[in-house]
Amino acid sequence: MKPTVKNMLLLALSPIGKTLYIYGGGWNEADTSAGEEAKTIGTSPLWQSFYSLNTRGYNYKNFDYKKKPNLIHFGLDCSGYVGWVLYNLFESKNGKNGYVYKSNTIAKVLAEKGLGIFTAARDIASYLPGDILSGDKTCHTFIALSQCSDKSLILLHSSPPSPMVSSTPTPEGCPSQADALAEGFMKKAYPKHFALHPDIKRPVSYLTDYNLFRFYPHILKDPDDYNAKTAQEILTDLFNTISKASET
Repeated sequence: MKPTVKNMLLLALSPIGKTLYIYGGGWNEADTSAGEEAKTIGTSPLWQSFYSLNTRGYNYKNFDYKKKPNLIHFGLDCSGYVGWVLYNLFESKNGKNGYVYKSNTIAKVLAEKGLGIFTAARDIASYLPGDILSGDKTCHTFIALSQCSDKSLILLHSSPPSPMVSSTPTPEGCPSQADALAEGFMKKAYPKHFALHPDIKRPVSYLTDYNLFRFYPHILKDPDDYNAKTAQEILTDLFNTISKASET
């Protein structure tokens, strides 16, 4: 797979509707780096099996990997999710070095590896598709899908109970364009999953409390011109691509 913005977003969408949030999911049992699933091409059949058995009333707190370490193989947490996306974007074989890092350090780590530019939360002026946000005041990480004209943000992340497309309010905390677009996309693209897990809105802190990492354009290319498209145009193109793939 070519490392492009569109491919990154398609990869980030692929666990939705077949994967649940597991704290520690994507890490190894020593909790030091990427685990087996986050160093494997494709979604894990274990994720799908666990999802199918726990579709209703799922509470991730009932599945604690610290009590049962084997649980890390059955889902993804936020950093495991981002690490899995990056591995599938940049690697073509299983078992190489992974990309799972602590959620509050991943932006700095990727910049230190020479892959792109780090921007502190207070200095962020805008978001581009494929930007990675790393908690400055909280332990969470997510991927930007698109910023709307009202400055709200559509994002991709693994947050209880599952990987999903989410939205922020406007910077002023008001209902946003992102709210409507993200909800519409989830209803259309993942109707069964959304019916079970409709809580996708996130607080304004997602716009204030996260540092940003942006890949250099020669590393994450944009031949589909997503950086110039509106949020609606990006979501429409992603949906059409997913729909065509499901027909083949």
